[in-house]
Amino acid sequence: MAGGDDMFFDPKKSVAEPCKKEEVLKLVKLLEERSFKTYRARIAAHKRLSRRNNAWNASLISLATATTIASVGLLVDRNMYGKGGDALMVALAVLSLVASLVVSIVNYGSRSRAMESSYKRIQQISLEAESFQGVVTDDLRQSYLELRKEYEIAIESSENHSEADFHRSQGNSKRVPWSDKLISFTPYIVLAIPVGLIVPFSIWFINGI
Repeated sequence: MAGGDDMFFDPKKSVAEPCKKEEVLKLVKLLEERSFKTYRARIAAHKRLSRRNNAWNASLISLATATTIASVGLLVDRNMYGKGGDALMVALAVLSLVASLVVSIVNYGSRSRAMESSYKRIQQISLEAESFQGVVTDDLRQSYLELRKEYEIAIESSENHSEADFHRSQGNSKRVPWSDKLISFTPYIVLAIPVGLIVPFSIWFINGI
């Protein structure tokens, strides 16, 4: 874009000349289209991060609760989870700790909030660029440069959206990589562990009533 801006610097002509204004408006239109696409992609990124954050929170809480309940059950019936019940509880405790550390490191919650702030600001920029169409002022070029600078700042204010987010924003879910889908589905797989722990405890509890 830098080379494109240089063409406006003509010492013999004013930026306010009609031909120059048309060129600036074309650049404004491109900025509007680009910022709108980025806005949609970052909404998809925000939703992805928010879903993963909520899913992992639910999975870890369920795992911790089920492990505690299962440990209580082992105190009453040592064979509730078979001969390796104690080893199973230790393994699940380690798994829960590791999962908690990993989720804490990836920090889905904070990243989701940062992405939300970013897409809201980019939406404002897109709307401002749209309002430039049909407006002819002497400082149009300067206004465009300032708006483009704000767009660049908004882009850098958070992590970039992924290729998968862009495909989702375009309604093309078939092009989303399987690895991205697997990462999003992992917390739901982990939810199977608490269910597996609660079933033997529930059977023991019901039979004891």
